[in-house]
Amino acid sequence: MSKSVLNINNAGLTNDQAEKIWSGLRTAIIEIQNQNASELRFEELYRNSYTLVLHKHGDLLYNGVRRTVAENLVKISNEVSNTVDGQLLEKIVEAWENHKIVMTMINDVLMYMDKTYCLLKKKEPAYNMGVLLFKDHVIMEGQVANRLKSLLLENIRLERTGRTVDRILLKNVLCMLVEVNVRNTDIYKAVFESDLLSSTAVFYQQESQNFMAQNTVSDYLRKIERRIRQEEDRALEYLDKSTHAKLRHVVQTELISNYAQQLVENKSTGCVHMFHNDMVGDLRRMFVLFSRVPGTLTHIRSCMSSLVKKTGTNIVKDPENLKHPKFFVQKVLNCRKKFHIFVKRSFMEDRSFTRDLKDSLEYFINLDSRAARYLSLYLDDMMRKGLKGKSPDEREKILNDVISIFRYLSDKDVFEDFYKKHLASRLLTDNSGDREDEKMMISKLKAECGHQFTSRLEGMFADIQISSDLMASFKNQRKDQSNVDINVTVLTTGFWPVHNMEHCTLPPEAKKATDEFATFYKTRNSGRRLTWQTQSGTAEVLCHFKHGNKLLAVQTYQMCILMLYNRAETYTYAQIAKLTNIPDKELRRHLLSLAHPRVKVLKKFPNKKSLAPSHTFTYNYGKQSPLFRIKVPLLKVENDSKEIKVPPSVEEERKNRIEVMIVRVMKTRKTLDHNTLMSEVMKQSLRFSVKPIFIKKRIESLIEREYIERDKNKRGLYHYLA
Repeated sequence: MSKSVLNINNAGLTNDQAEKIWSGLRTAIIEIQNQNASELRFEELYRNSYTLVLHKHGDLLYNGVRRTVAENLVKISNEVSNTVDGQLLEKIVEAWENHKIVMTMINDVLMYMDKTYCLLKKKEPAYNMGVLLFKDHVIMEGQVANRLKSLLLENIRLERTGRTVDRILLKNVLCMLVEVNVRNTDIYKAVFESDLLSSTAVFYQQESQNFMAQNTVSDYLRKIERRIRQEEDRALEYLDKSTHAKLRHVVQTELISNYAQQLVENKSTGCVHMFHNDMVGDLRRMFVLFSRVPGTLTHIRSCMSSLVKKTGTNIVKDPENLKHPKFFVQKVLNCRKKFHIFVKRSFMEDRSFTRDLKDSLEYFINLDSRAARYLSLYLDDMMRKGLKGKSPDEREKILNDVISIFRYLSDKDVFEDFYKKHLASRLLTDNSGDREDEKMMISKLKAECGHQFTSRLEGMFADIQISSDLMASFKNQRKDQSNVDINVTVLTTGFWPVHNMEHCTLPPEAKKATDEFATFYKTRNSGRRLTWQTQSGTAEVLCHFKHGNKLLAVQTYQMCILMLYNRAETYTYAQIAKLTNIPDKELRRHLLSLAHPRVKVLKKFPNKKSLAPSHTFTYNYGKQSPLFRIKVPLLKVENDSKEIKVPPSVEEERKNRIEVMIVRVMKTRKTLDHNTLMSEVMKQSLRFSVKPIFIKKRIESLIEREYIERDKNKRGLYHYLA
């Protein structure tokens, strides 16, 4: 027997008629709730609901539907409430899914009511009304909500401890809590989310405390890496997307933020331990984890900076390193290389870490003003012998390492001064391993500091080439083919770090050769003047000894001394000084070198280091050596072991450079106050660190020389004088 519904025309509708129509609709809704909808005629149901709304009986229809749905939900609520905890989640999900199906079918019947009546009266559509009723009558009824919360949190706790849970069921329950709010997630937050976040915080507080007390930092980092991955997976699997960021924040706060400083500063297994033991992977893991909470990265950066400064300061203050420039620079390079690897591999070349490493290296390298000189000495050693036998790539790497340290120097002009002296020595003694390496180094310096920095160095190379061509022409046209062979390098004043010294008295044979070259040079370069730098020359002298002839490689001053012994076997110190006219300080070095026990070309009496005018030097005719060619080393000048200041030549160059800057700024601006002028000069690109007092003194000097003047009324105001 089929069920039917009363169908009435739209013409006039009394209350009784409306009640009859509603009664039929109510019966149909109950049948839908009882899952007997297959025999219903939904088109007729739709027309009847349409009729009620059309004839102003929308209130009857809407309120009747609400009561009918609520009555059914009361029954469902009783069933859910009486369900044991072990089956509650499945029961409420089942009830929810059935209720959604019921409300979808009811909604199909009441579509016209939704479009007109509900819109006009600002009431919830039928489906939404049914959802909200489920929330009120089932979820929020009695202790159901609290039981749901407890069961959900317990399942998550069990999963965190390694137990397997039904994730699909949890997802369905949580989706229900989100959906029953219709337009927000208030119930989801109230019933579940807030307690989830607080319970998560408590769980990880306890776990992290226990784990930290019993394990190393590396183990802890691996642990929290797994935990964070698990929580992210859990969030994606069954938590609402609105919870993801909040849960992530709680987990990261409890596992990372609260322990970041403690992890970094742990004395036995923290960052310092990792740096010392090259634990690149663990530091990378820490960096990646801490990057989730950017503020915590400052702890790692601070630790790295402190360690670099401490390591570098120990290098600078180690007396052994200061005695051996090569060791000093090599240890600095090793320190830079070590921490550069950490920055590249562990910290992914993060800009802040790169900057902190640079600042830390600059800090300790510039603690001692000798660093610039030591770097030049290290490079000098490399250029003389250190690059021999190395491949082009290895040579490139060594020079790049030197440049990397050069960048950190605040006093680059001091390095330039020493480098120029060392380069000059290598070029003049032809003691450079490979000229191409020298040119490569200069090109790298040029790339760093510009043409002005290397113009003199390039000029030195040009002089060497020009001198080589000049000497070839001189030897081809030389008339006197005597046994004195001369090789002259003509140095351009201003390029080379040589200083005019009192000209010594050359032996007649050498004097004749130099005069011959001077005549040749003047015929080809009229208007130029030659000044002989005898203190920078070298010579090879054939000496006769009882056991055979030997070829001695000596300095020009030593050659002048040895040539005296063609006339006599013994001279006093005073006689040698008078005959050679060598400056006293240099004469002492060169004489003692010839009389040194390892060389002993001359025999000194008395045999001690001190020198007096009456001390004698006798030619050692009985000297023996298995070598034919003997190089006589020159005694080094004793340097003060204390930290040296800026060389006088560099200091003078700085004065000139600052004054040029001041004049350039004043010429452009005409009038400036003191602070602005100081600021403008400080902003200029300098190759050295400068203190305000230094600039102030140069301003005073320019005022005295009338390049600028003070304002008559305001002492802090300057005017440019054309």
